[in-house]
Amino acid sequence: MLSIFFGYDEDAVLSVDTYFNNTYDEAWLDDPFVREIIRTVDGSEVQDRQCILSDVLGQIPPERLSGGTKALILMYEEEGFYTDLIVCGANCEDLILDMAQKKDISCSLSGYDISFENLGDSEHSVPIRCENDGSMMKTHDEFVLKMLEYAGGLRT
Repeated sequence: MLSIFFGYDEDAVLSVDTYFNNTYDEAWLDDPFVREIIRTVDGSEVQDRQCILSDVLGQIPPERLSGGTKALILMYEEEGFYTDLIVCGANCEDLILDMAQKKDISCSLSGYDISFENLGDSEHSVPIRCENDGSMMKTHDEFVLKMLEYAGGLRT
């Protein structure tokens, strides 16, 4: 299940690049789901543990992956990793929902970068828990309303 705190949380890791670059394990790149993350978000292919082939950048080391890719890998590989989803783009949404069907993930969201457009479809039926009030969001519309209420400051 995915649990989200809407608003700024000082406990959330915002320096995902620095965190990843100093903690990742090369063996993570052997995992098929991690390879899917890299392919889906960055459009790149893992060649081996130290070489990723990017259409845009050519051959790069794992440290040059995008912030969104790094955040997803950390959410998947490190139990209890807590970040603000503002570091992720819309291209991360489905992978986050896929992960949430396999494991519990907690994070915050201080902006509007993610709206989980596919929340509630046949492939992403697991609801998201709002940590601010304990409610469950089952659809994209419910998510957006809750995001506006808490992250957008519309709460009265």
